[in-house]
Parts: sequence; C-alpha cells; structure tokens
Amino acid sequence: MKKYLLIIFLLSISPSAFNQSLQSSQTKIQITNLYDAFGKSADLIKDFGFSCITEYQGKTILFDAGSHADIFKSNTQNLNIDLRDIDIVIVSHGHFDHLNGIDYLLEVNPNVKIFFPYDIFWGAPVPFDATGREPGIRDSLPQYMQYFDGGETKFSIRQSGRFWNANIEFVKTSTEILPGLKIIASNSPYMGYFSCYPGKSFVDGQFQEIHDDCKNTNLPELSLSMQTDDGQLLIVGCSHTGVENIIRQTQKETQTPIKLVYGGLHMIPFSRNEIVRIAYLLKHELNIRYIAPAHCTGHLAFKILQETFGEHYLFAGLGETIEID
Repeated sequence: MKKYLLIIFLLSISPSAFNQSLQSSQTKIQITNLYDAFGKSADLIKDFGFSCITEYQGKTILFDAGSHADIFKSNTQNLNIDLRDIDIVIVSHGHFDHLNGIDYLLEVNPNVKIFFPYDIFWGAPVPFDATGREPGIRDSLPQYMQYFDGGETKFSIRQSGRFWNANIEFVKTSTEILPGLKIIASNSPYMGYFSCYPGKSFVDGQFQEIHDDCKNTNLPELSLSMQTDDGQLLIVGCSHTGVENIIRQTQKETQTPIKLVYGGLHMIPFSRNEIVRIAYLLKHELNIRYIAPAHCTGHLAFKILQETFGEHYLFAGLGETIEID
C-alpha cells in the first residue's frame, strides 16, 4: 500500500544541508495510523477509534488497538502489519475505542507484553476494606459468617481482568520501559467511573464521607514518550487528562523539549476560543515544534491547529506513515 511519508527536520537546515541529511540519515522513527475515522485511503476501513504502530530501539510497539477487533484485523492485514512482530503494547486508557482490537492481537500473539493503566475496572489489583462501620459486630457472628474466617478485613483483591492470562503489567506511575522510552502516567479530572454512594465515596479502597455532589473517579491514562537527539516524540491516545497537562508532565519527567505530539487531542467538545487558546499554548508557550493530530481531535481543531502550526502541522490520517529523522 502506498504510504505518505512526512520527514521532520530542524527549521534552521538549509536546502543543501536538508539533502545531505536525507542521504546520510540512518536512524528514523516511523509512526503509522492503523485505526481512525478519517484518511485518504479507500482500502482501509474507517471507524471511530485509535491505534498506531511504531518502532524504537529495535522493538515494535503497538499503541492502542481501536474499537472493533474485526476492523483492526482488516486494517493491519491491508497495511501488511504482522502482529506477531509486536513486542510491546501500550493501552492508553480503558475506553472501548482504544482497546477492543487487543482481542484479535492476543489470538496471533498471546504472549506479547501489554502495559495497561492502573485501572481497577480492567483488572488492576483493588485495595478494599470490608471492615464495615461497626467493626466489633464481626465477633458476634459465628466464624463461618465472618470474612476469611475472622481474618484480615483490609486486603487487596487480585483480579483475572478482561484479558485473562495475558502478559499484562498495570502502570500506576510514569516509568521507563526501555532506555529513552517512557510511559507517562496521568489521570483525567474530567472522566472516570461513577463510584459513590449518597453521602459517601469509595476512594482507594475505603469509604470516605463527602459533603458535595458525587463525582467521577479520575480516569487513569498512559501516553508514550520516545527520546531523540533533539526532543521527545509524544504519542497520546485521547488526552482526557488535557494534552497541555500531559505535555507538562512529560517535560517534567524527561527534562527535555518535545519535538512532536501525535494522536488524539480530544477537542471535539471544545469551543473555538478554547481550541485557539490551547493551540497558541502548545506552539508558543510549551514550544511544541510539530503537531500530528488524529482520532478525537475534531474537525474544528484540525483546522485551527493547521492554521497555527502551518508547515509544522503533519497529516496523520488512517494509513498514513509519519517518518521522523
């Protein structure tokens, strides 16, 4: 299949130096969009969801897997992607449009290493307190009515999770999984799972009194940062945390500038003024050099980001490969 390659170089490079760099370059990182709702190709199935594939230090990395296993299967086959070659999988968050293709992946590559957010609703261990509001009442019951025959009532529940027997590691804090390859862990204050009772909220395995309206628990989210000689390449899934917050956290974690932000920026619900504000912030305050928006970024944001970044806006539709020197 024909791929459209976009090659990123420093702004200060002259035309002659550009040609020399192109000829002498030996190390490139490619990112290919495997699952999305927009793009130029008529051979691929468009669907709302996200997945991309890249390679770093000899490891092939799948980031997310789209909404539908059959569509994910079809697109990867049409793009000649052999999923048996995948070494590492990173699932950005526990929403259906980013992970359902994992079902097909595990059919062909059952032992692949999967990094998943520390999300108790998808299989992460759950801290739990079953003591209750009147702890002494337990001793008045016969042993066969007591949890664990009268044993400890504060414990961690180990789950099998959605992908039973898969090689999954739940990531709670940012961690470097290869030299220069870092998973950035964050939490969205805007999205999560409803987990509260009237007058009480279940937080970190314990019920706590609350005095305002029930709120969603923070949705855990993972992003991927790849180090290059002149900055980080940052892949985001949906940016529920807020892309500007993920960027700031990545800069803090890596202590280096960010060359490229690629993926879903979740601006569909945003007003024009808010998108303009964020676009300006990304380019002029956070000093993002290249932007490659996909998935949930939205039509209005596509247009505003393209106007803001100009030639540093990279088209990253379904089937497109961006090649970074």
